[in-house]
Amino acid sequence: MKKLVQLLCICIATYAFQPINAQSFEETSFPNLTTTPTASRSANFIDVNGDGWDDIFITNGPFEGQNNMLYINNTNGTFTTVSGVDIVGDNDRSDGASFADVDNDGDNDAFVVTFGANGQGKKNYFYRNNGDGSFTYEPNIAMGIPLTYSEMATWVDINDDQFLDLYFTNSVGSLTNLYFENQGDGSFQSVTNLTITNEAKPSRSIDWIDYDGDGDCDLFVTNESNQNNTLYRNDGPDNFTQITNLNIVTDNKNSAGSSWGDIDNDGDFDLFVANYANAGQSNQLFINNNGTFTEDTNSAVASAVTNSFGSSFGDVDNDGDLDLFVCNAFLAGQDTNFLYINDGSGNFTLDTNSDLANHQGWTFGSAFGDYNNDGWLDVLLANTLDENQTNSLYKNTGTGNNWVKIICKGTASNASAVGALVRLTATIDGNSVTQIRKVAASSGYCSQNSYANHFGLGDATIIDEIEIQWPAGSTEIFTDIDINDLYAIVEGDGILANEDTNGFTASLFPNPVANAFTVSSSVFTEYPEASISLYGVDGSLVHTASKTHAATNTETMTIDISHLSPGIYFYSIHQNTNILLTGKVVKQ
Repeated sequence: MKKLVQLLCICIATYAFQPINAQSFEETSFPNLTTTPTASRSANFIDVNGDGWDDIFITNGPFEGQNNMLYINNTNGTFTTVSGVDIVGDNDRSDGASFADVDNDGDNDAFVVTFGANGQGKKNYFYRNNGDGSFTYEPNIAMGIPLTYSEMATWVDINDDQFLDLYFTNSVGSLTNLYFENQGDGSFQSVTNLTITNEAKPSRSIDWIDYDGDGDCDLFVTNESNQNNTLYRNDGPDNFTQITNLNIVTDNKNSAGSSWGDIDNDGDFDLFVANYANAGQSNQLFINNNGTFTEDTNSAVASAVTNSFGSSFGDVDNDGDLDLFVCNAFLAGQDTNFLYINDGSGNFTLDTNSDLANHQGWTFGSAFGDYNNDGWLDVLLANTLDENQTNSLYKNTGTGNNWVKIICKGTASNASAVGALVRLTATIDGNSVTQIRKVAASSGYCSQNSYANHFGLGDATIIDEIEIQWPAGSTEIFTDIDINDLYAIVEGDGILANEDTNGFTASLFPNPVANAFTVSSSVFTEYPEASISLYGVDGSLVHTASKTHAATNTETMTIDISHLSPGIYFYSIHQNTNILLTGKVVKQ
């Protein structure tokens, strides 16, 4: 067992536990982000510049085409609108988008699909991250060549080589979905001889999920036009078996979206399916029973007949269970979305009181993320009423319950750790509760949640255990972890420090810092040749410094970081390979 050492302590007080009777959200107003009318499709919370704060990407897809939008989080409650660069300059009919580190270089790249027009498919767009949050469009990449009517894309390592591959759906024209294999050298190759590329149906949403608990990524695809949805069981690298005898693929519904999450904390992933009302169908909730499913037709989730699209699971009230947000659009008279609050046993109640629940308009995609890093999930809405509606960002104003956020960074596994399983056990309301999350590059149709795995902890005062099951096959376990913090876990290293800090403490000032900061600690007198290293939130080494000979007898060390970009950095004080002390510094 390894004891998890805190990497990133968000500047927030630990609240005394108090019951929460209703969830609260506050609609925000940001220039451009919430004031520009667009025909929006995909909502993505994604840290594009590696500073530990969620940025925002939104695609737009009216018939005549429209530029997409990227907003950089300034870490102070404001956003900067990105303009004049490739990723926001396509002026095309965009649909779904997915971000992940596809070249394992420490930053998140992007793929945006488009929907054709006038009987002609359109090209799709791959944007490679330049390492600083800017992107370069690569027109000759293999998956950008086919002209398609595409709905959604997502990244996953299909062949277990620890490079992320790409799968995307089509709903018009050539109806076979497309798979492109990452060659590990920055290029991709189309693969068409797999079970997952042979079926021709009008497909919408994609979920890579371990539905049968055998440790790999299976594939669930939603199909519209009253076609059965599709499930492919992963039986080894590039070897899939289509499953046809489960009730989740025998309903002949008109399905647009889907999301998977363990709503009853029993260790397996349950399924929500979003359906169209113009086919006279309600949404569906299926409870997983170790690989078989029971449809809960009595659930509040299944009661409404509406036009639903994007969806996401997230613990919005931090009580230790997953709630559900569902986007509704393109139906006259349906002007609100659905926020369902979980009672802890998988029973949901429709929220009708919060500002979020009373949002007016049509929403296509949504995403959960924590844009202000206070430990409470905020909600991003990609809106599209009359193809000319402003988008929405709702700040979660909840209080009382505890939380933790965990960012996984692969080393032997793919760098984004897509496919990793994160299990957390804590005592909540007197009961031992184990929650599970799967790291994924999408969370629902045209929806991508933050890569920071968020867990609500209720009244838990300590985390008993965190288990990471990495895609490459190893498992790491950490015990006795503090609450109300964000942790970055690097595969194999656990984190950027070991469990033995030798009892040293340090004071750091100023923090936040503009140019230089000073660390004061007795560690420097006991270890006069100690050095200090700074790491980005992706685990990359960005700066090292050593004490000068003249300063070896002092307890302070000053480090100039004026050359670093604003953001969050972790420092590690060490002598040779012996890590003595760790902490965090915020660069302004």
